[in-house]
Amino acid sequence: MLVAEIDKLEDEVFHHLFELSPRTAVSLGLHDYDGKLPDLSGARINSWSSKAKDLLEQILVVDKTLLDHERRLDSLYLENMIERTLFDIEELRSYSSRPNVYTLQLSAIPYVSRNYAPVDRRIRALNHHLEQVPRLLEQAKRNLDRTLPKPILDVSIIQANGVVRDLESQATLEAAKSSQTTRSEFKAAKKIAEESIRAFIEELKNRSSTSEFAIGRDRFQRILWMNDKLKQPLEETLQLAMDDLESNLERLTETGEKLGLGKSIDAVADSIQNQHPKPENLISETAGMLDELKQFLIQKDLVSLPIRTNCRVVPTPALMRATTTAAMNSRGPFEREGLEGLYYVTPVEEDWDEKKKEDWLQHLNYTTLRDVSIHEVYPGHYTHRLFINSFSKTKTRKCYWNNAFGEGWAHYAEEMMLDQGYGDLKLRFMQLKEALLRDCRFIVSFKMHTQGMSVEEAKVFIMENAFMSEQTAGREALRGTFDHAYYGYTLGKLFIKRARKQFFQEHPSAPIKSFHDKLLGLGSAPVGLIQDLVLIRD
Repeated sequence: MLVAEIDKLEDEVFHHLFELSPRTAVSLGLHDYDGKLPDLSGARINSWSSKAKDLLEQILVVDKTLLDHERRLDSLYLENMIERTLFDIEELRSYSSRPNVYTLQLSAIPYVSRNYAPVDRRIRALNHHLEQVPRLLEQAKRNLDRTLPKPILDVSIIQANGVVRDLESQATLEAAKSSQTTRSEFKAAKKIAEESIRAFIEELKNRSSTSEFAIGRDRFQRILWMNDKLKQPLEETLQLAMDDLESNLERLTETGEKLGLGKSIDAVADSIQNQHPKPENLISETAGMLDELKQFLIQKDLVSLPIRTNCRVVPTPALMRATTTAAMNSRGPFEREGLEGLYYVTPVEEDWDEKKKEDWLQHLNYTTLRDVSIHEVYPGHYTHRLFINSFSKTKTRKCYWNNAFGEGWAHYAEEMMLDQGYGDLKLRFMQLKEALLRDCRFIVSFKMHTQGMSVEEAKVFIMENAFMSEQTAGREALRGTFDHAYYGYTLGKLFIKRARKQFFQEHPSAPIKSFHDKLLGLGSAPVGLIQDLVLIRD
């Protein structure tokens, strides 16, 4: 009876969450939500919050001692998802202070990036989506504060322009494959949506702005609890990153000396970064790295993999390029078998000058691309999602996501692959350089939101401590103003390494695969809990 009660609550919670973000359901492969945009009127957000509190109370009163370990964990995840969303609405005031909450809902990419259904069905869903854009953006205009943080305004404008670019390019190309009637409907719906988006962009440009974006110490401390179940003072958590930065700087210097024979860190980095793909070969040469990584993973038996894998490298959608170097868009757990994962890599833009293009390609040099591909694909995000899709038994385990766990696993994987014998000294050097970037993200996010660090100061800190160009460091600093989970890469990695140390103290003769399978079997747990969770016997 109690299991049936949890099952019913599970369905109710996800239905309620997906009402607020249908695009999340679509990305998971739940296509009953295709074509829907949320009602984000002030009245609807208030009524949504009221019902969410009722659902949360129903979960809290369940006697967890009567559940098995798996369902106790699921109930914790359900509770956490509701709490995080309510915190986002009521304490962070995201629907009033962050226009990018709305611009991210606009993307056409879920309907045109994969052949999950016949093209006419997908484009009809997109048409319905586009027809609702004016209503959503009118709600945004009414909800948003009159004065908004300038860094978040700037990002939102870039993202909104990216939505239009994606409609003009990828969406238009895909719609051309549909029937004449559907194409005509797409053309009309696209015109309506683009006019509304452009008007919204002008609205944002005309909003008064402030350089103030920090959420403050108290709310940041609450984020650490909501996201990661960390109770310790945030200053202690920040110190973890400061210590990791110092350790990685020392290791990078040692590795650089072995490679450079007396050259500076910058000189060693330049010699590696000068070896990069040509713009026209960036995507194809990245794709060529994936099979080698997969074979190493299988040969070393590092983690369980399903037999079938399917991952394609494609240019990053324009919507995401303002803040994304590379990203993984994996097949959702409820999509049909065989559907491909999409590994996004951000290309140079045609309107960039030659120096900017060269700076970007140096950032995406061959060695860094190999490290990024470990992070995004094998055995990082794509492998993590494959594991969840293939081996998780409940809807909650398949759907729940903790950013520090997910990014922490992918960041941990970069270091772990080298420790297991993959790559060379150049890859170790660039892996450590990337680790310094993740340390910097951690540090500047804490300091920008709790200690008064400016975006400019964050950019300089990243340039000096992660040895990055001004362009790339500026992009990274900007992301820290609005991405409140930006610190999660290093935090997750450090907690995974703690859990691994404790696991092997308990199981000294176990293969490393047993730890990795145990860890990924949690799905995506709050990182403050994983040290205890990996020691629970099945």
